[in-house]
Amino acid sequence: MSKGKIYSIRVAIGLSVFLFYKVTSGHFLEWEPASFISVCFTLLVVLAVFEVLDYSARHLIRHYKTRLTEHKTLLKFFWGNCLVSAPIIVVASLFHVEILIPTFSCCPEDWEPGLVTTIAQGIVLSWLIILSKTFMIYFEYSRISEREKALIQKELAQSKFESLKDQIKPHFLFNSFSVLSTVIEDDPKLAVEFVSKLSKIYRYVLDTNNQIVSLEKELEYLDHYTFLLKIRHIDSLVVNINLDVNREKFKIPILSMQMLIENALKHNYFSKEQPLEINVYHEEEYIVVQNNINKRSITEKPTKIGLDNINNRYLMLIDKPIIVNQKDGFFTVKLPLIHQDQTTA
Repeated sequence: MSKGKIYSIRVAIGLSVFLFYKVTSGHFLEWEPASFISVCFTLLVVLAVFEVLDYSARHLIRHYKTRLTEHKTLLKFFWGNCLVSAPIIVVASLFHVEILIPTFSCCPEDWEPGLVTTIAQGIVLSWLIILSKTFMIYFEYSRISEREKALIQKELAQSKFESLKDQIKPHFLFNSFSVLSTVIEDDPKLAVEFVSKLSKIYRYVLDTNNQIVSLEKELEYLDHYTFLLKIRHIDSLVVNINLDVNREKFKIPILSMQMLIENALKHNYFSKEQPLEINVYHEEEYIVVQNNINKRSITEKPTKIGLDNINNRYLMLIDKPIIVNQKDGFFTVKLPLIHQDQTTA
């Protein structure tokens, strides 16, 4: 809606408020020229209340974007604005009754209601306006939330599909079975563990329906995944996970760390003499995944499901991007940790 239409509606509301006062005063049919001063003053007060609401709404959206449909957040918005607008109404009513009416004879001398009633009516009317604004925010962001959930589910489905497809590719199965056949001969106990980890990877990807999971659950999956990689690449790959953080307190988009490890493997050359080292650690409110750089001369065609996929999910979930940088021979990606109460997804 354009600003012109918005202010037209607000002016109409202001006129309605004035007419309400005019009717309750018992002198609706008495329109002195000075009454238009009272009309203008009422419009000014109503517009001031709306400006307060606009400022408060911007603050609400900026700091509570992911919780705008929660009753607790909306109640804070409603009662906070009720408390802020009340002094405005009291001062405006006092000015109108004690100064404006006697000075300009905006109304007859026996104008009713009195000051107390005027203040009460003004507060009730302002609270009705605030309540309407609160419902507007709720319904607007309920629709936005539903659209974003649909987009997140689409991203999640694409992520899980591509991850599973990569694992089902013939060369992946061939490599896995080749490793398994070797391990069976040399270490049957390790072979059993290898098959167990492989089955858990498939189960995790197929059975998890949430777009975000607990950090504990994702790290458990990552442990299975890196176990298979280490068996296959032996001394060519080093993965260090050092996280001194409450793993149950935070969440993270599903498969996000796996994607970063896949990218490191795909884009870098590594061998026993030049191993690829991937470090996963905690830094402030981020999980950091860092690897040394040894670019391959020829890489696969980008699938566009890596960094863009992860970043888009973060923007939709908590409106906070990932941080990517490449310097001093290292490629680093920082994933924001999501608090348990930031989203209910």
